[in-house]
Amino acid sequence: MKRTDVKDLLLGKGNYVDDIPFKGYYGVFVRSPYPHARILKIDTNDVINKGGLVFTANDLIFQKGERKEGEGSSVLTLPLAYKKVRYEGEPIALVVADDPYKAQDLAELVVVDYEPLDAVTDIDKALKNEILVFDELGSNIVYEKTFEYGKLPTNDKNLELELYWSRSSGNPIETFGAIVYPDGTVYSNAQAPKFLAEELSKLTGKKVKLIPLRAGGSFGSKFSLTPYLAVLVQASEKFKIPIKWIETRTEHLKASNSSGPERKFKISVYYRENGIVTGLDFKIFEDIGASLYNGQAFKPLGILAGPYKVRNIRYDVKLVATNKNPPGAFRGAGTPPHTWALERVMDALSEELGIDKAEIRRRNLIDAFPYEAPYTLYDSGNPQKLLELALSRVDIWSLREKGYGVGLACSTDPSTPSGNESVKMEVRGGKVIVKIGYSPEGQGNEHTAILLTSQILGVPEEDISVEMMDSESSPPSFGPGGSRMAVFMAGAIKGASEELIKTITQKLRSELGEEVTFSKGYFTTSSGKKIHITQIDGVETSYTFSHQGKYRFTAYPFACDIAVVKVDKETGLIKPVKLVIYIDPGTPLDEEVVKEQVIGGSAIGVSLALYEAYRYGEHGELLTTSLLDYGLPTAVDLPEFEVNVVPTPSPYTPYGAKGIGEIPVGVAAAAITSAVENLTGVKITKVPIDKEILYTR
Repeated sequence: MKRTDVKDLLLGKGNYVDDIPFKGYYGVFVRSPYPHARILKIDTNDVINKGGLVFTANDLIFQKGERKEGEGSSVLTLPLAYKKVRYEGEPIALVVADDPYKAQDLAELVVVDYEPLDAVTDIDKALKNEILVFDELGSNIVYEKTFEYGKLPTNDKNLELELYWSRSSGNPIETFGAIVYPDGTVYSNAQAPKFLAEELSKLTGKKVKLIPLRAGGSFGSKFSLTPYLAVLVQASEKFKIPIKWIETRTEHLKASNSSGPERKFKISVYYRENGIVTGLDFKIFEDIGASLYNGQAFKPLGILAGPYKVRNIRYDVKLVATNKNPPGAFRGAGTPPHTWALERVMDALSEELGIDKAEIRRRNLIDAFPYEAPYTLYDSGNPQKLLELALSRVDIWSLREKGYGVGLACSTDPSTPSGNESVKMEVRGGKVIVKIGYSPEGQGNEHTAILLTSQILGVPEEDISVEMMDSESSPPSFGPGGSRMAVFMAGAIKGASEELIKTITQKLRSELGEEVTFSKGYFTTSSGKKIHITQIDGVETSYTFSHQGKYRFTAYPFACDIAVVKVDKETGLIKPVKLVIYIDPGTPLDEEVVKEQVIGGSAIGVSLALYEAYRYGEHGELLTTSLLDYGLPTAVDLPEFEVNVVPTPSPYTPYGAKGIGEIPVGVAAAAITSAVENLTGVKITKVPIDKEILYTR
């Protein structure tokens, strides 16, 4: 069906942060040109003499955040550098002026006396501890933990792999932005505004009210606004002025604190001669840049064996500090590289044993549900069926005979983490108003809210609208993140609709003194009078949907992808031609929205396999300071996408829905990698795939 939430965007009426009318001052961050250096002195006299305002680490009131074993990063370091810079682009000071161009000019007058230090931007080099990112720790391993399930079958055969997944970034089309007032009111495109407002209040010691604005994409990146907002809130209060800040693209690439996982794997796979995998031993080295913690390496605990029946697993994680932009939570928040690595294992095992790649998967795929692994409960699915559907595509597999490479990959992903989500629902002005507590980002959640409300209440979609609540008005809300909204939004909308019907029914019974029933948008009294729900102005209800499974994650989507690649005759470069996706999203709330999400996630997976990555020079300098350098693809660089929806409803969620925003990434990257390997015959152990492999000339 048609999307109900994009008309204003298409007409240029999105009302993004830079569209908000503003009178006040503008902030520009002074940033380090070095990846690693001591700060000997900061001279701001010229700025102050010319009417500018300067805020540095010496002005900060800062309560360090807590380490939390979830995705993303806790704010454990100062949001402005103090005595030492640890990555290129790290903010050192905020310069404020009454004109944005004046603020930029004044920022260039801040004189920082640096003592450059050698930088470390490589995991292996960091593990030697010859150069320390955090001197006080005495090691670049800032956190480590091991998880064990069952017992590794060391008497079985063993195959070892070393793999590498490169650093990347969400790069939303709209960068970070905020307008901050001295009373703690913040307008921003930040993700999870209710959560972030509470976090900011703790960090700064000041009550913060965050007013959400529509975001031009996020992919997890806009969780990472917290350090910048902490500085802006305190600077606005100190100088008693409103401050506006809009991040540039180069700033985002250098210092967004939101990059995706960079991971080195050492994997031992234990197996029998018949191809059955009996154990997996993962050694994970996660490059977390200039930070003390990031949780992306731990989200794979929800899918340690992926869609396969492997019960003996060891997962050993070391978080390694380097002189790079700290990571955040990029789409999938750590599971895409794990899925890719598992599929590399399956392909390597196939080669080792001489068993067909599809057959090796068939023998190991979960085949009965619910399936309780040692680390999670897989609720429902039929990955065997998805594989069979993929294998039935003779039109695709026959392309190998015509010089194409064709690759296969299977996956699952942990969606619906335990938590809650709230909405308020009000009848006002002849409409049903659904009130949400988060920033819309483009996934279609507002469309889904209108669709579900219409179906439950029997009200035409044009009589329903969605409004955003600020962090003080909103009941508990986290919004998008972790492939959760299909379940949590459905649960919250269902509950709020039922509460609205109940409240109005009681109101009418009390006022009219008659029995009242509700059906298809109308309340009907025992005397036969009909009253449409939109006529009952002034009634508001609130509902919080809470969900807690036996393990952290509840609903597991499954997917099987076939990728097709070929050599471009004009350039000699291997390019993707087609990606066929068979996906189980549970019960789709809107199949077209599901397909949109799957295409978007798959495009990211293709891009991570072939194109995009952060790259660093020999002295630690960032080389990818524009989208062109970074390798973000255009539409012509991507394949045709074909999405086939094969539902298996979840027994544990409202309507049987599962989250599917993140599963497409890793499986697409894995299928593309397999296809390139099929075409070239070259074993691939890292992504993005080396240009030497992709170029055939």
